[in-house]
Amino acid sequence: MRTLTHAEFMAMRRFPALDGLRAFAAVIVVVFHFGGAEWKWLSGWVGVYLFFVLSGFLITTLLLREQDTKGRISLKNFYIRRVFRIMPPYFVIFAFIMAFFYLRGDFFTIRYPETLKYYLTFMNEFLPEGMRGAPNDYFSGSWTLGIEQKFYLVWPALMVFAGVAAARRRVYIALGAMAVLIACIPLTAGWYTSYSMTALYTSTVHYVVLLIGALLAIVMNSKRLFKLVQPLTHPLVAPVSMIGFAVLHVNMETLWHSTDNAVVLLLAYAVLTAMLIVSLLGRNPVTWLLSTAPMRFVGDRSYSLYLFQGIAGFMVAALLPRFQVHGTLTAVVVTLVSLLLADVVFRWVEHPAIELGRRIIARRSKKTAAVNPPAKEVPPVPVGA
Repeated sequence: MRTLTHAEFMAMRRFPALDGLRAFAAVIVVVFHFGGAEWKWLSGWVGVYLFFVLSGFLITTLLLREQDTKGRISLKNFYIRRVFRIMPPYFVIFAFIMAFFYLRGDFFTIRYPETLKYYLTFMNEFLPEGMRGAPNDYFSGSWTLGIEQKFYLVWPALMVFAGVAAARRRVYIALGAMAVLIACIPLTAGWYTSYSMTALYTSTVHYVVLLIGALLAIVMNSKRLFKLVQPLTHPLVAPVSMIGFAVLHVNMETLWHSTDNAVVLLLAYAVLTAMLIVSLLGRNPVTWLLSTAPMRFVGDRSYSLYLFQGIAGFMVAALLPRFQVHGTLTAVVVTLVSLLLADVVFRWVEHPAIELGRRIIARRSKKTAAVNPPAKEVPPVPVGA
């Protein structure tokens, strides 16, 4: 019955409960798309914001630990990891969808040739609204990948710019970036008090949500700043943040359509998600539940599961017309089919590609070490990013 210490946090080689949280985020998005009106209360659409906060936290933690152990951040190694982590499953799943509709004879009628320039360049969020609706939305859910790819291009470079300076400088950089992006929201989407989903895709608010996760990582990496969030890891305090998150989460659907300022609502949700992440690093029953093997199994495959949901839903409905009606059973079946397809891609594409990227980085490190022998080095933490 005590809080997590900074030393214990820094010694963690994985955050298993966060794998479970990714599983939850992916599944509720599928439920949102295929569960029908009876599941509106679950507010499944905000699962993407769970992903954003998690991505910001995990990526920044990985960068900071590399800097702590090696004295610097290698942008080349970072981009190698991202390329081999993101692109192989992305393009394999995209090719599968293209081939599926080509063999059906629908490739041109559903206007996929017109969308290629967006999907192949990760400009997914700029897909014209007329191309988002049925029957052309089997990959449009990948708009979040376009957001994250741009974040990965800029944020690590800012971290390198910060250098090995005190954590305070990193905090200032993160807060400064947030301020600029918040100011740009009306310019990027004309969306500040509206709750229009159409305008939401291109809004810079997504990058602010990613930066909230990044700021959390900066705070937790600093021994001095860690004390600010340490109480949230206490077994008696953690349930408070978890309950607060749960209450807001299940009311997001209602609040979204009644708020006068959707930006504030999304940022509040991101902050509570960050608090939840801290709580899940401590010892409590929810951490245990999310760390179980089934949750980690789904979490490991959540990326491909998320990308497969659209085509899985189409295939299920085409095979059994009763699943054309959205509801609980449809959501369960689509989730299972998506997970099955995701497992194949994870085993034969995703995991091998990640390992290949690691081998390339290891070879680069050996060549560098031969020229400049490093100081004592601790292997970077595979935080699941």
